[in-house]
Amino acid sequence: MNNGSETDPQLIDGVLSRLALFRRVARAHIATIVSHARLQCAPHGTILCRQGEIPPEILVLAYGSVKLSLRRGDGEEKVVRLLGAGETFGEAAAMHNRPCPVDAIVLADSMVIQVPPLPLQRLFEVDPQFAHNLASMLADKFLNLLGELQTTLQHSALQRLSAYLESLAELNGAPNVWIARLPASKTTVAARLGFTKETMSRLLRELANRGLIAVERRDIEIRNLPALSQIAH
Repeated sequence: MNNGSETDPQLIDGVLSRLALFRRVARAHIATIVSHARLQCAPHGTILCRQGEIPPEILVLAYGSVKLSLRRGDGEEKVVRLLGAGETFGEAAAMHNRPCPVDAIVLADSMVIQVPPLPLQRLFEVDPQFAHNLASMLADKFLNLLGELQTTLQHSALQRLSAYLESLAELNGAPNVWIARLPASKTTVAARLGFTKETMSRLLRELANRGLIAVERRDIEIRNLPALSQIAH
């Protein structure tokens, strides 16, 4: 993969059209945004934006994985979010020309759509539906962040891990067979949940010893989802 920017209107249109940001927005308006957007191939480790920089564009993840993190003075990091395909980043900072509050770092080879803020600012002024979508999306992100902060303050590490595994659980080819696939390394997931990798390993062993899960690298087989859910809540 390379870091160059390129165009692929069909791919860009396919990704942007599925975003909640453009739900019920006129096709002509979406086409205008597509004409300004570019693709970036971003290999693992690429820094898309650094904390304190003014982001030049809004980023949409076509595929791959990106972490948003805060640096601490002691060298530790707090992972604020893990982005997957179809998620966006940088709307507030780019639209208002404000510094990026976090580092955005690629965790797995990714394809990123770069959307400059100016055409979006113009669309905000002429399309009430887009303005509504943007306001709703930013409000959802803010409320989700507050909810996660509340969970961190009020729930134990074991409760937070159990709730996270429950949120990832998917049926694995048979009834009542569930799997939770971690989207990043255990170190990164632990930082996302607010504790260390060592704490996460200890908690996973505790859940495994109770017979609730079985761990195979990033794949967590959930053997008793109701019991895991009871711990989480």
